[in-house]
Amino acid sequence: MVFSINIIKGSRNSGAGASGILKQVNGVNGIPISIAPGFPDLQDQFNQMGITHIRLHDGFGIGDIDDGFVANRGTNQNQLMVNVPTASQSKAKTFIADFVNKRTIFPYAAAGMKANNLALASQNANFEPTDSYLKRILDNDASVNPGNIQRDVLFRVGRTLDGGYEVPANFDIYAALVGEVVRRYGVNYQAVGLPRKITYWEIWNEPDLTFFWNNNNPQVYYEFYAKVARMIKSIDPSAKVGGCGVANGYNPGGAYLDGLLNYCKTTNTPIDFLSWHYYGNITADPQNVIDVGNAIQTSLNKYGYGNIESLCTEWNSSPFGKLYTMSNVQSATNAAYIASTLICMQYCKTDKAYYYRGDASSFGMFNDNPQPNNKAYKTFCTYAAQSFNLFTRLFETPYILNQSNTFNTGLITLAAENGAGNKMNILAANYQVNYSFVNGVVKPTNVYQQHYLDSNRTVNQLNDDWSKNEWFGGKDPSNITYNNTVAQRSTVTQIPVNGSLRSRIRTYTQSNTGIGLKITNIASSYKGYTLTAYRIRENGRLDRMTPEEVTSSISVSMSNGTLTITDTGATLSTVTLYTIEFTS
Repeated sequence: MVFSINIIKGSRNSGAGASGILKQVNGVNGIPISIAPGFPDLQDQFNQMGITHIRLHDGFGIGDIDDGFVANRGTNQNQLMVNVPTASQSKAKTFIADFVNKRTIFPYAAAGMKANNLALASQNANFEPTDSYLKRILDNDASVNPGNIQRDVLFRVGRTLDGGYEVPANFDIYAALVGEVVRRYGVNYQAVGLPRKITYWEIWNEPDLTFFWNNNNPQVYYEFYAKVARMIKSIDPSAKVGGCGVANGYNPGGAYLDGLLNYCKTTNTPIDFLSWHYYGNITADPQNVIDVGNAIQTSLNKYGYGNIESLCTEWNSSPFGKLYTMSNVQSATNAAYIASTLICMQYCKTDKAYYYRGDASSFGMFNDNPQPNNKAYKTFCTYAAQSFNLFTRLFETPYILNQSNTFNTGLITLAAENGAGNKMNILAANYQVNYSFVNGVVKPTNVYQQHYLDSNRTVNQLNDDWSKNEWFGGKDPSNITYNNTVAQRSTVTQIPVNGSLRSRIRTYTQSNTGIGLKITNIASSYKGYTLTAYRIRENGRLDRMTPEEVTSSISVSMSNGTLTITDTGATLSTVTLYTIEFTS
């Protein structure tokens, strides 16, 4: 017996989404342009996934204020190293340090802050690489953009992981440097060649982790936040500022959530959004994002900020940069995790969300693996990417409908219709909580071949025209110098986290055998229908973004205003989209 779900056509759920309308939680971290040698351009794929919101973070110099990479730093956690062959890792570490440092916006920021000298900190400002990437992200080449996808960028103020975790030495100088970035991309953006301004500015990333912010006195971060936020608003009053991308999104009363809100309230410091992260490594349960979102809403309400935005600026099933994790996050199982999370975000305080990450870097949605059904050709995408494609199709039918599914099995569903009521989409994800899947320890059934950093040339040898334009904004890297090295102390003790999440109780017996959908309240004026269904499953086709069509395997009938669908193929680790068009 399949798991049955009742959907009431025309009965819109005002308690889901944004007052009943589907929320755009399908943003990503990562860049559709090659992030470094060895990684592909992905403009076509990003468009087909329907990505309209990009968080500029961990761009390896792009969008970074003051990266200070060191090749063999003892605390190095560089994600780009995971898939590099062992014999090439030493050379690759040297390469990536030089590569990132030569793309950071202010290559002398640290030297200037140490000397309390703004002129030195601003010396040889290196905007061109970031200019070039932002132009290409926002312009979106029409040749691969038939749907006219328009992208917006959330700009994370700070550094890429491993760019240095010591607190900036001079907050006033740092704020002034950020001000120059805001003036360029938020005010004078047209002179730079951007079609739209940057509006959202997120101040730092994960200051609750000492390998991002080596200080455990929250007041220090509050003061930093205030200086930067006020500077941004002084230059562009219409800008939206917020923080702080906490790693521990579930932390009721936490210093970087409640503490920041309380500080902003008592000091009248501007804050337009609160940002947080949610990874599934603790519970392996996508439904816990509802618990996080609800806790965030409680904190916002407590301090009188109930109407500002709540942004989940990083999420995935796992944060562990391990070899097996890279394959796990690209699998059909993770596609089900992704779709489940995107659905759950419609039922909590999550106004926008940015998956980590959308490109071909570590945790990314693209790899260098052969197609499962045609080994002579490489994959166009992964199952994870296909899940974003299916979710994006829901925006054709943005009005969320009431349903009987209480999310107490492995099957999570979301049903929605268009304004005219003659079209419905139903997304069904079948995921089972599995701790070994999210911790990356157990070897997966399929280990996918990944893209990895190509360090066969030194950074200074990337001086041909194509390389300069692709990665350095047209500049010759051999002419770029930097001095952002800061001695990194031992990390201090992190502040403890309040509370803990637990996976929700489910019964998988019925959901493991498929799904039954009963759509009632169909108007008598509709005499017929057309059903089309697409399914993501392991070993399914990956030569295109659209997964394989499975319509012929599904039983469907309509009688007396009720449409009944029975699908025994919607089993564990699958994602299925059912599109129904009604005819008069």
